[in-house]
Amino acid sequence: MKGIVPIVAPVIITIALLAGAWQLKLLPLATQQAGAASTATAASGTLSYTMPERVVNLADDGSFHYLKIQITLEFTDPRHHAGELKGDALKQQEDALAADLAPRLPAVEDYLITTLAAKTSTELLKPAGKEALRQQLLTGLQQRLPDHQLRAVYFQQFVIQ
Repeated sequence: MKGIVPIVAPVIITIALLAGAWQLKLLPLATQQAGAASTATAASGTLSYTMPERVVNLADDGSFHYLKIQITLEFTDPRHHAGELKGDALKQQEDALAADLAPRLPAVEDYLITTLAAKTSTELLKPAGKEALRQQLLTGLQQRLPDHQLRAVYFQQFVIQ
């Protein structure tokens, strides 16, 4: 037992010192750097644009299913900090965003309808299918709205019949 103490004690002391240095942010760990990058993104404000509700026939063979969906797009607003805009000021900025998006909406609508109509109910009934659709829409819409920083796509309604 006495032979183990001289070996284990320095290891425990070293771990304690490293933990203390990490708590005091004296160690530049990768997780701290990644956290700083996500904090910078989170510091920006966001604006939302809710697309009109739509009903789309799905690409099921031999049966007829449709998808009723409503999507909200979330954009990064680098001009404002998170939580800075509230009430009427937020509404004015979201109205300005809607006016700015208006010329691109036909391309966005076409992309949404074409993409959604190519899906089957079997794909979309699975949680992984919904997440894959969300990522596909995010990527495709970012390409169609290059002047805007699209951050997320949310499903407000998602009903398959």
